[in-house]
Amino acid sequence: MRIGILTYHCPPNFGAQLQAISTVGYLKKIGHEPIVLNWYPADLEEMYSHRIPTYQINCHQEFTATAFPLSKKCQTETELIAEIDALRLDAIFVGSDALFKYIPKKNRRHFSKRQLKYVYRNVISCELVENNPFFGGFLHKLAKRIPASVYAASSQNCPFDRMLPLERRHMRMSLANYHLITVRDNWTKIMIEKIMRVKDIQVCPDPVFSFQQNCYLRIPTRQEIVDKYNLNERYILISFRSRRISQDYINSIALEAEKEGLQPVALPMPEELYAAGIEKKIELPLSPIDWYALIIHSHGYIGERMHPIVVCLHNSIPFYCFDEYGNTMNGIYNPSSSKTYLIVSEAGLLANLYSYQGLDPIPTPSNVIGQLLSFDHATCSQFAKQKAAEYNEGMRLIIDSFSNE
Repeated sequence: MRIGILTYHCPPNFGAQLQAISTVGYLKKIGHEPIVLNWYPADLEEMYSHRIPTYQINCHQEFTATAFPLSKKCQTETELIAEIDALRLDAIFVGSDALFKYIPKKNRRHFSKRQLKYVYRNVISCELVENNPFFGGFLHKLAKRIPASVYAASSQNCPFDRMLPLERRHMRMSLANYHLITVRDNWTKIMIEKIMRVKDIQVCPDPVFSFQQNCYLRIPTRQEIVDKYNLNERYILISFRSRRISQDYINSIALEAEKEGLQPVALPMPEELYAAGIEKKIELPLSPIDWYALIIHSHGYIGERMHPIVVCLHNSIPFYCFDEYGNTMNGIYNPSSSKTYLIVSEAGLLANLYSYQGLDPIPTPSNVIGQLLSFDHATCSQFAKQKAAEYNEGMRLIIDSFSNE
């Protein structure tokens, strides 16, 4: 089949591009012809231009152009529909990543002290339902109706309990165009089940859990990474951006690592490198493949974000996660709203996670390094095998949904 892939394939985000590579590779491996639908709305592109350095954006753009079988660039729903019609696709694969992110109208309204009245803040197209193809509303506008299904979408902790009845109805009508919907986390499962009035939405693993089996690009070897970045054989990566952690604390972790014969190395986020005084650092620009290779060849990862943790779990790399995700309800932190917490909890490795929003005291640097050194590789490896099996089953269901049209 000629299958169009609609996902976050080109934003300057390491994890987003890796999940797209994994999907393309899987479809190639089982004999289909994948085409990445190059949808990148202007307001999303503009948003990233203010957040990410130009040289890192250019790095991701070069990676996108060389790594993916791309359609023409589409910045509006009308352009996307025209491109899909022209490509004569047999099916559309939507996913994975935070495709179902939505900002309820109640959350767009706030009181302006300057204007002395309630006003609505601007939201980008990817945070709405209308003209956002991820919600499926465009499918009935195609010249020829083709099957479309969603794999492992996330709502990124959408506060769906604040949606108005008309918002829910609008979203339900759009999502009804899909043959099958699977999600990445329990929070999104509950949201979609409430919106769609069903009870059978399946949770499936992020495609990065099967990156090694699907990747069709060459991944640098350990020796190549060590030589390229002039690293010691026993290095660990430290990656922060939120500034919720002080530089002194990060330096203390680095000192503890050095006591154990580990070289601390500062790993950047796409936004910037926050070295926090660590002597050895990886500078931007950095390609997604090198970012992945740096993690899987390391002796451990300490830091934020979800996809680095997924990469560690998939490859049995020791980690300590500082979880920045999740919502509070009535002033109380709800761990189940954090996508990272849910994954680490399911893996049975919560001793390796600290939540910024929880009530637990911040771990001591010696405890952080101790968790790396005593990492339960057997439990992690078993979890990785389980996720790989769940991924293959989830992908089979998606492909079957196309064939059953």
